[in-house]
Amino acid sequence: MTDLDRLRDVDTFARHLVGHALWPHQREVARSPARYRIICAGRQVGKSRLLSILSLHKAFTSAGALVLIVSAGEVAAQRLLEDVAALAQASPLLRDSVLDETKSQVTLSNGSTIMSVPASQRQIRGWAVDLLIVDEAAFIDPDIWRAAEPAIIARPGSRIILCSTPWGARDHFFRVLWQRGLDRPDEMHAGWHWPSSTSPLVDKALLEEIRARESDTYFRREFLAEWTDESGAYFTDREIDDAVADYGLLSPEVLARSAAAGGAFVTAAGVDWGMARDAQSLCLVAALDDQGMNDPGEGLRYFVPHLEFRYRCGYGDWIDRIIEVSRAYQLRVIASETNGVGAYPTEDLRQRLHAARAGAHVFPVWTDVRRKQSGFGKIKALLQRGRLVLPRHPELLKQLRSLEFEQTSGGSLKISVPERAGHDDVAMALMQAVSCIRPWGVGVSGGPSGVQPSSVEHVVTGRGVRVPVEARPVPWHLDSYRMPEGREDSSEAVW
Repeated sequence: MTDLDRLRDVDTFARHLVGHALWPHQREVARSPARYRIICAGRQVGKSRLLSILSLHKAFTSAGALVLIVSAGEVAAQRLLEDVAALAQASPLLRDSVLDETKSQVTLSNGSTIMSVPASQRQIRGWAVDLLIVDEAAFIDPDIWRAAEPAIIARPGSRIILCSTPWGARDHFFRVLWQRGLDRPDEMHAGWHWPSSTSPLVDKALLEEIRARESDTYFRREFLAEWTDESGAYFTDREIDDAVADYGLLSPEVLARSAAAGGAFVTAAGVDWGMARDAQSLCLVAALDDQGMNDPGEGLRYFVPHLEFRYRCGYGDWIDRIIEVSRAYQLRVIASETNGVGAYPTEDLRQRLHAARAGAHVFPVWTDVRRKQSGFGKIKALLQRGRLVLPRHPELLKQLRSLEFEQTSGGSLKISVPERAGHDDVAMALMQAVSCIRPWGVGVSGGPSGVQPSSVEHVVTGRGVRVPVEARPVPWHLDSYRMPEGREDSSEAVW
């Protein structure tokens, strides 16, 4: 038996070449003969490490193989490929096999390639794949899955691995396939359920302490890897899912080149300031240039052209970034939260934007129960009417899904993401941005009316809203933006 023959056993490969022996639950998945292997996982169970090892194993032991990793977002896609590259570079034996390494692919000397792409039909279609890995599959749109799945049909012995935390409706492809593999495992489908306690590294005593002090819904979802119902959720799964479209977020750097060529994109923004465990968050909302594909009589549609969040980022650096975004998007109005640590950075942002002549008007807002009720109520109404389109951004969708409501003794609604359920930074930034738009504003999309949908590459939301794949803001529309509702001093004029 040759060395390569011995290394075809994935556990032997992991121990001797990668230097990381597989845990029993990882080994069971890795050695499964099932063509579809589906994992529903909780926190810290080693799923990313397993996916990286399986990618390297296939590429190293099968000359000329193509491994395609599909992730819900571009950042997640790059992060998983970075894990693959780090494992290869850390191994003295694998390091010499790496012929080329970029942000999107790793090429080995035997002609095999590991590619990582965000969920985009354009980047997925057309490949013939030996191993298809779909990370955070529960966040992937079914149309993307339909574009990706045929990639394995022309390769003998090809496999698919779907892995995700629990998310989404009962009829989502990930949940359906996982349940199928769990209930009736065979040579085609096999499913695994990995609660956090599956990992040998998890402190089970600490896990029980968390269970004792946190809500049942949170613990079941995050640590037991169980789907939970919508009890207590402010937004329903249907409201969120029907608003999501697989368009590409537009980076300020790309947009700045468009602006230099004569484009003018006027947008509203919301800022949530972080401290310690929270992130600095920025979310933009703009009127959608739908190229005339939707009925103008139903009013403007709005979408999120860009959002970003950063942990451990200083206020000064974050303000520099906001100024860059403001110039690219020609931000009209920015709602900046002054709660907690936000007062000083909000004023600093206002002064520095003025000094930079960036043109945006910064308005301080104090987020209390009434403002949250008004702001998230506005988002809910826009979602229900198909007037607000959301990107398939896992962190944004998770935070919106995690928002819970509670009726107070005074009759109002307390809306928040409980601390036990994670962060609400991006959701709050979205709420601040939406508070700056006026959905009844005059105007229609900037594109020519009556464009046939087939002539523009587009995606369609669950509510039937057509969105160009390369979504852009309406370039001339100003009337839709206003002073944010619920700000501290509503008597001040906007401009």
